[in-house]
Amino acid sequence: MDLSFLRLKPSSDLAACVDNFWFMRGRGPAAMPEGHRILPDGSMEFVFQLGDPFFERRPDGRWRKQPHLLLVGQMERRTDIKPSGVIHTAGIHFHPAGVSAFVTGDLGRFVNRIVPLVSALGGDLAAVAARLRTARTPERRVAILEDFLRIRRRPHDEAMADASRRLQEATDAVDIEAMARAFGLSDRQFRRRFEAAVGLGPKRFARIVRFQRVFEQRLEHDARAWSEVALDCGYYDQAHFNRDFRAFAGVRPRDLIKDADPLTAFFLSVSSKTGEGAAG
Repeated sequence: MDLSFLRLKPSSDLAACVDNFWFMRGRGPAAMPEGHRILPDGSMEFVFQLGDPFFERRPDGRWRKQPHLLLVGQMERRTDIKPSGVIHTAGIHFHPAGVSAFVTGDLGRFVNRIVPLVSALGGDLAAVAARLRTARTPERRVAILEDFLRIRRRPHDEAMADASRRLQEATDAVDIEAMARAFGLSDRQFRRRFEAAVGLGPKRFARIVRFQRVFEQRLEHDARAWSEVALDCGYYDQAHFNRDFRAFAGVRPRDLIKDADPLTAFFLSVSSKTGEGAAG
């Protein structure tokens, strides 16, 4: 395969905000002939295209060229991208509320949007991009990205970071109003603070987390039927799961797994989510 991936863990001082750093290399568009589907997963990312930029399919079906440095907001629907040339990418995959430690304001403004990173962070980002391009190893790129984050880190809403972790780890349906009371907030206050810190309201976030959990379980136990996995992950029935799946992925479950491009498979991989690893 002409496409390679690597995922590395952050240092302990950034682990509360950053889930992982990931890297991708490919010789050109032929390494990703079908492009890539970005699927909702409840998290946001910073992406540094150190080679050629990618194209993104707009809602009207036309393709637009992305900038080299991106903030990928919370997604509620599938977004298609494809390379325009040499693939050399570094990414920071945050925990659900992690971006709020680096980007000011209500993160709900980035829902279903991929925007220039400079518009979210401000300042001149050319220097860090240049350092990433000339770094010789992924480990050195991680060190550069960690320094980049440390100088931008700011206080954030730790209560909502905790709330998002609880929703992420819950195996059964969560009473959002009860959770709000546990944080000493009204339902409305909780929803507004959660959306500001995470980018999605708590109920929408919980739906996306449940949707993503089905992939993890399905790929970990690939002999099990979709219906069985969906029930284990909290769906009432197969129809309930199918509705969410079509809303978030735009295709049927079996079609996504059957036609998954290498990058989709990488991001849906349980082993790559839970530890260091490479593919390629």
